[in-house]
Amino acid sequence: MLALLLTCALTVQDPEPTPPAPPAANPAAAPAEAPKVEPWDDKTAKAAADDLTKLLKGTPSMAEKNQLLERLSAGSNKLLLKPLAQLVETDKSIVIRKRAAELIANQPASDANSQIRKLLKSPKVDSQPTVMGALVHGLSRCGYASQQWSEISELFEREYNLERVPVQEAILELVTTHKEKQAIEMLLRNLDEPIPADIHGQHNPPAAYWEARWKSWNIWKGKVGDAVFAVTGQRFSKAAEAEAWLRKNPLK
Repeated sequence: MLALLLTCALTVQDPEPTPPAPPAANPAAAPAEAPKVEPWDDKTAKAAADDLTKLLKGTPSMAEKNQLLERLSAGSNKLLLKPLAQLVETDKSIVIRKRAAELIANQPASDANSQIRKLLKSPKVDSQPTVMGALVHGLSRCGYASQQWSEISELFEREYNLERVPVQEAILELVTTHKEKQAIEMLLRNLDEPIPADIHGQHNPPAAYWEARWKSWNIWKGKVGDAVFAVTGQRFSKAAEAEAWLRKNPLK
């Protein structure tokens, strides 16, 4: 009886629960702010591009390449695109290739857009998801248009492993930023936890596939939900819910 009374007393004295804080704004929902660079005239840009080309003909150290890239990071001119693209495709260091990809997006948007799309199709870049991710981020802020979705749409589901997470996350952020409706089917295929429908089915992928896919999904699942919300204006816990809603509210 005493225990019961003490429990009741404590219950009465407990303060009302604090209401939950509003959810934080999603930073991926807004376009990434472009770094501040100054337009370079052709003379200045050509001198910097020539310096980079000359450097690459030798055997420069990482420090030398980083130093020159830091210099190039201050300016914007289409003449910088060719030597930067060469670095993206051929340098032995992934760090240097990624940095060069980032700097391509600093160049005039129309020229950078074209160069990025060429590099995304390059077999020399295709095997480097970190570099691909940097290029997709650049495309998102360099005049991405819906007509270009077909050029990157298949990159997300090409393969599931942890190495490809950077390019998958970049694509999800692009979809969220630009509210890319063409991505909705891809998004819904990756919204639910990935588990086999028929574990003993003849065409069911091996366990290693499902393990790799689950590990990747566990990293970017929140960004899939954010992308679906950006496209539909709705939150769904399951793909089936989204599909039912879309049947009544087709995207226009």
